[in-house]
This record gives sequence, C-alpha cells and structure tokens, in this order.
Amino acid sequence: MNREWQTVVEQGARELRAAGIERAYREASRLWFGVSGQELPYWILYSGSPPPALVEEYRKAIRRRSGREPFHYIVGMREFMGLNFHVDSRVLIPRPETEKLVERILADAGAKKDLVIVDVGTGSGAIAISLAYLGDPTWRVIATDVSEDALKVAQLNCGHLLKKRQIHFVQGDLLRGISQPVDIVAANLPYVAEDDREVCSPEVAYEPRIALYASEGGLNTIVRLINQLPVRLTDGGRVYLEVGMGQAERVERCLTAQGMTILPRTRDLAGIERVIAAQKPQEQ
Repeated sequence: MNREWQTVVEQGARELRAAGIERAYREASRLWFGVSGQELPYWILYSGSPPPALVEEYRKAIRRRSGREPFHYIVGMREFMGLNFHVDSRVLIPRPETEKLVERILADAGAKKDLVIVDVGTGSGAIAISLAYLGDPTWRVIATDVSEDALKVAQLNCGHLLKKRQIHFVQGDLLRGISQPVDIVAANLPYVAEDDREVCSPEVAYEPRIALYASEGGLNTIVRLINQLPVRLTDGGRVYLEVGMGQAERVERCLTAQGMTILPRTRDLAGIERVIAAQKPQEQ
C-alpha cells in the first residue's frame, strides 16, 4: 500500500528532532493530521500520493514548529474541558491545570441558580465558555479582558461553541468594568515573575507577555484583583484564583487582609497547589 504521506511525516520528524523537539515523531504526526484535517484512520486507508499543496503547507508548519512556535498556534486549536477552542498569538494557550479551576467552580456551585460569574482576564474565553457550557443555564457569565484582541478571540469561540447561550464581554482592567454585584469571580491571571522569563521554554516567547508575567514576584495583577473584591462580591460570594508553585500562602494572606475567609486549596495533577479559593463573609 502506498504510504507516501508517512515518508513526509518521517522527514518532518527528523527536522523537529534536530530542532530539539521532544517526541518529535508524535508532534510531526499530529501536525500532519492537523494541517490535513484528517485523522489517522483516513490516512491508513489512503493509497494515493498526498496533494502537493498539502505537503507544502505541512512543510511550512514543520518550519514554524522547528522555530519553536507553539504547536497549538500552528494548528489553531486547543482542547479544553472537552471543547475545541481557537487559539492564536493574541491569547494565552489554555493549560490542563486551568481545568482544575473550572472543575472546582462547577463542583462548588452545583445546582445553584441565577449566579453572576465573572471570568477576569478571559483570554481565549476558555474558563467563561466552559462554565457557560457546562454550568446551570440560569447562570449569567461575564468575561473581561484588558486586551481588545483577546476579547475578539473569546467572542469568536463563544460564537462557535455556545449556540443558544451568550456571554457578556467587557473590555477593562480586571473588575473595573463591572458595576453589578458578583457571586463568583474566576481568574487565571499572569503569575510568572518577570525575572523568570529567561528560564521559560522557547515556546512561551510566542505567547502574549501581558497574559504571562507580572511584577512583585508574579503577584502584582492578582493582588490588584484581590483589592477590588470586597466592593464587587456579594455577601457569601467567592473567588477562585489560579496561582503558581509556591504562591498559595502569599495569595491567601492578601485575601485574609481583605476580610475573606479562606477555603480549601485544590492541587493539579502534578501535586501543585494550583487553585486558591476564598469567600466573602455573610453580613450578620
């Protein structure tokens, strides 16, 4: 059986391996399936020569990946919570650990009705859209971002993934564009210290810096959000924050200073304390 496409993929794998890409053949194969729009079963049965235009497009993709551009920007898609999100260099690529944030909110909120939920720094819209898609249909989900370009990507994903429900998008710094009381604040804000840029992987250089790095040891943006919480959250309202390794205690001290009651932490699959949660006390 003619398997010319495999020869093309093997050549791509050699180029990726030479560029220092781990699991080079796996990535080369995934790029082939992503560029062609067909999965392995199709190509197993394919007996002809792959179209020259497809081969050229694939080789361009290999060159981009060899330059350490992230795989998900090249194929234009990232799966998150079982949903396929469009991603490009305007937004941070959603990470698997952020799913823990969404899962925690869904578990804690349960079947509560009519919640107002704000996803701060929405980026691709992964958190907001996942909550709207998987949560109670009475929830009102709002997504904010300081970046107009990021909001365009989030709106694109909303249109593709939410056919009947809509999200309200607000451009602004953190919660400053929100005037109504909020029941739940969710945020995966930048938490990488600016001094750590040099130790990050080459792929990270392609992602928007504003979504990755923050001053004050990575906590500047998170602390600014925490300071806005008391006047935005309803009594009994909650905040869920994704944080980096070793940041949990410092973030909780900031929350306590704002009168918040600390809730149990959630660890990611690597055992890192990844989600910090707190609740605004009920007025007596």
